[in-house]
Amino acid sequence: MTILMLTVPLAGCAGSSDDSNEPAPVDIMGCTDVTANNYDASATSDDDSCTYDNNNNGTDDIMGCMDTAANNYDSAATVDDGSCEFDDDPTSTDFDGIAGFDASTIVCGPTGDISIAGSSTVFPVANLWAEAYQKHCNGVSITVEGGGSGAGAGRVCANSEKGTPVDIGDMSRGWKSSEASTDDGFTYDCLKGDTSRSAVQIDVAIDGLSVVMKKGGAADTCVSGLGGLTVDQLRWIFSDYTASELIATGWDSNSLANSDNNDATHLWSELDSSCPNAEIKISGADSESGTYEYFLETIFSDHDNGESFDANRPDGYTNSAEDEVVVNYLESNEAAIGYFGYAYYDANKDALSAAAIENSDGEMIHPDSETVGNGEYNPLARRIYMNLHVDASALQKTRPFLAFGLSDSGSALVASTGYVVIPDNDKLLMLSRAGADGGVDLSSIVCGPDGAISVAGSSTVFPVANLWAEVYQTACDTTLTIEGGGSGAGAGRVCDNSEKGTAVMIGDMSRGWKVSEASIESNGWVYNCLKGDTSRSAGQFPIAADGLSVVVKKGGAADICINGMGGLTTDQVRWIYSDYNAAELVATGWDSMALPNSDNNDATHLWSELDVTCPSAEIKIAGADSESGTYEFFMDAMLSDAENGEIFDSNRPDGYTNSAEDEVVVNYLESNDDSIGYFGYAYYKANQDKLTAVAIKNDAGNYVAPSPTSVADGTYNPLGRFIYMNLNINPTDLAMTLPFLEFGFSDVGDSLVEQVGYVPLTAGGDASMEIQRITKLYHDHVWTSAQKDAYWCASDQTITVAGSSTVFPVMNGWADAYSGTNSLCPGYTLTIEGGGSGAGAGRVCDNSEKGTKVMIGDMSRGWKSTEASTDDGYTYDCLVGDTSITVTQLAVGLDGLSVVVKKGGAADVCVSGMGGLTTDQVRWIYSDYTAAELVATGWDSNSLPNSDGDDSTHLWSELDPSCPSSEIKIAGADSESGTYEFFMEAMLTDSDNGESFDLNRPDGYTNSAEDEVIVNYLESNGDAIGYFGFAYYVAEQDVLSALAIQNDAGDFVAPSAETIADGSYNPLTRAIYINVNNEYMDEVYHFLRYAFSPLGDEIVNGVGYVPLSGSSSAWQDTWMRIENVMNSS
Repeated sequence: MTILMLTVPLAGCAGSSDDSNEPAPVDIMGCTDVTANNYDASATSDDDSCTYDNNNNGTDDIMGCMDTAANNYDSAATVDDGSCEFDDDPTSTDFDGIAGFDASTIVCGPTGDISIAGSSTVFPVANLWAEAYQKHCNGVSITVEGGGSGAGAGRVCANSEKGTPVDIGDMSRGWKSSEASTDDGFTYDCLKGDTSRSAVQIDVAIDGLSVVMKKGGAADTCVSGLGGLTVDQLRWIFSDYTASELIATGWDSNSLANSDNNDATHLWSELDSSCPNAEIKISGADSESGTYEYFLETIFSDHDNGESFDANRPDGYTNSAEDEVVVNYLESNEAAIGYFGYAYYDANKDALSAAAIENSDGEMIHPDSETVGNGEYNPLARRIYMNLHVDASALQKTRPFLAFGLSDSGSALVASTGYVVIPDNDKLLMLSRAGADGGVDLSSIVCGPDGAISVAGSSTVFPVANLWAEVYQTACDTTLTIEGGGSGAGAGRVCDNSEKGTAVMIGDMSRGWKVSEASIESNGWVYNCLKGDTSRSAGQFPIAADGLSVVVKKGGAADICINGMGGLTTDQVRWIYSDYNAAELVATGWDSMALPNSDNNDATHLWSELDVTCPSAEIKIAGADSESGTYEFFMDAMLSDAENGEIFDSNRPDGYTNSAEDEVVVNYLESNDDSIGYFGYAYYKANQDKLTAVAIKNDAGNYVAPSPTSVADGTYNPLGRFIYMNLNINPTDLAMTLPFLEFGFSDVGDSLVEQVGYVPLTAGGDASMEIQRITKLYHDHVWTSAQKDAYWCASDQTITVAGSSTVFPVMNGWADAYSGTNSLCPGYTLTIEGGGSGAGAGRVCDNSEKGTKVMIGDMSRGWKSTEASTDDGYTYDCLVGDTSITVTQLAVGLDGLSVVVKKGGAADVCVSGMGGLTTDQVRWIYSDYTAAELVATGWDSNSLPNSDGDDSTHLWSELDPSCPSSEIKIAGADSESGTYEFFMEAMLTDSDNGESFDLNRPDGYTNSAEDEVIVNYLESNGDAIGYFGFAYYVAEQDVLSALAIQNDAGDFVAPSAETIADGSYNPLTRAIYINVNNEYMDEVYHFLRYAFSPLGDEIVNGVGYVPLSGSSSAWQDTWMRIENVMNSS
């Protein structure tokens, strides 16, 4: 811009003529540099306004502020346009100097104005948050005013009596019932002002209301000499009640050791004769302030009946909504005492002293960040609040502001004011209340009925239970009480064992149930109480994985010692904690090399014995108490002879310091840097600034410290474990507790598990299994018939099934329970046919050679390469029949193919006397190979100790001379059966080269697709032997015996649900399958939901097979397959 300045000649100026009529020359100011963007050819004088092209000869200049010190510095600007703005306030906060503050983490919300007013106690926080936020968020302007909590409440409600409306009302107290009403305890509907407005209450910090005096003054000297003030002394100092009125309302007159018995005076000397004979002057907040009300309600126990501050003192009761007024009064009056928020004391501690106040434990406690935060400074610790106007446009601006305030940077600012930062869990709750980033979506939570849920037990489970409860009851009209007490209390109280406390609806445990506490049902997760109310049962639900952590003081002697060693072995941990002497340890498997520098003195346990670089100090030990599941788990994992009496050593310095409360262990470790302790990972995480978790040598020989990753992947062993909730199985209780547990297993619940430091079940694929168990409890105890029908059944369907006789008992049992008259879904019809696995494969592929097309094909073997092809191992494309059909294979359960004989018959007596059969003996019994052919293909001839050397005979006596000299008759499945093929592949090891079942026996090889044929044959022939699925043996165990077969470990093992599930019954354990034609997945989906639920598992278990619920990963895999088809259809 060209600026024209006209210079007017003045009379008498040098170089001019007073009487000259010639005007002076005109001086034109402007840019005279011809290379500048704004060169002005008419300018006669350069005014320094020239601008230049600074963007590398680009065609477009970017105008903006180029001063890096400016508030609105624009790094993209190439031309400074003079718009720079600077903070003219010399008191502007140096945010870079505040530890933990990082401006780069601030996420700005929309531009616009935010208005805040209210409590002077909240003001330091609000003001600092506002200054930082608007400094780093261009276009945001925030005004922060005081006025007291009453003004905060009024103005956020647009009560014109209190001032203009604001977006946020600051309060250092809760809402009064005359100001607003609430249903959920945090959303308040205004009762004054604009009654259509609401506000959501947010905790922003913890304050320790501080009782203060002039530093070094008469009052300070007096109170310091007393060690602090009791609540009764504070009451007498400030109250307008006479001594008799105080006594009548519970006051202890002994708090006034030197009373002059004159209600007209309140002298310091009345508290103690060493104090000055001066009137106590009182000062504090005004009646609009939340600080006033909090002090009044906390100290004046009869305030409801009119007790108040005494106005009849020298200077009366000096009060103000502005704390600075109180500060100035105290500085001017050394006999005065006052109170306000801790931040103001902290800001003025050079001039003031804060009195120690007697807490509920009888200890005199000064306010500081630690005592206020941990609750020791009571009863004067309190929360302070911001209340956000619930309005869409306002919340768009205030939610990001709040998210900043509760971030790490915002917390750093809170700490810098002197207040205490609220815990991380509380931050999450506050952000959730406000619907701000960083919180959880409360609207996604599905609530159960209104009411109360009681929970008690393990301290390890407590952090999860407590955070789940906090979030759940924030979203729902449900109140949860969470108590500790240890796993023993959890087991006892859910069983209503009065020795452990009152009955609860959920018992928390960090271990499994003891056999003395409850018996387990066949499903493996329902426990029947043996103590307390023995009519009660509980459903056990793992809720998370924990890594029990061995911990020491960070940077202490123990930490330095172990860190130098790389960690501890389990043998070293055992030696540290055990009450066994070295000889007893060695005798029970301990490796003495774990102690390379032993002093050979069982009376000492020195750190230096582990390594010469460690100090020669006694190892002090700490941990859980004997009621805790953590105690039992650690003992079982580390003290390997615990069953024979090995226990924690109580003959150490301080013995074995133990508690059901982990905080006790934390405090002990902090006070003893040569001590070691243990507890759940969540407590280590919460205290990781003070403690170090020790790396423990795992079964692979690696030293691994606990972390969410190492716990989830199993490398942190042997100290990884599940933690549990156990739900009382009662319809009324379950109606409340099941929705709560479903919430726990939701995405939100998982995120909360991670926040406290444990690993959610989804990391291992276990949560879906637990949801199915929840469904079972709903079905059995809570749902109405209509609710069951809505969940399990769809529109009426006919489902066709055919195939394996081994699978038939399961499918038939499912069909009876699920379809037809008096069933779960009477509108469904299931037709079940046999025919063998070959028929199952063929008919589901619409191979007319095998029969008519079916929706589901049953098979007791996998698919043959001639029948179907697969890329993923479970989706099969038919190669015979209708080759456009794709089939999904689903494992039903595990079968132990059983080798059977007539109970009490000759064969039974023979084999029982031998202890069982080896696989080589079974091969010889069934094979059509000669002895020479068997030997040539790996058979052990020693398996036939009494051979007659005649290949044309197969006598029982050849196996053992005590057995009868009768021909062994053989029976089993037909060649269409998957059972036939599985048995042949498992036992006839040269079957690929033609080895098969011997047809040249008496009766040949009796075989059928129908197992009943085999049962009948065996019953009629005591010297016969056969095989079929375990379910058929279970059904016929009154007439048949199942033989023990030698497994790969050399043990003779008979088939049972346990040996099949644990894999010890090998090589005859196998999976059995159903195969669903994908085009019918919609029609059969609800049936599959039933079949692969705990209801369906009961059928699988009932017929004698092992259901998938024994393996959460297998069950998860099955449902993944089903959902993949549903999602792609």
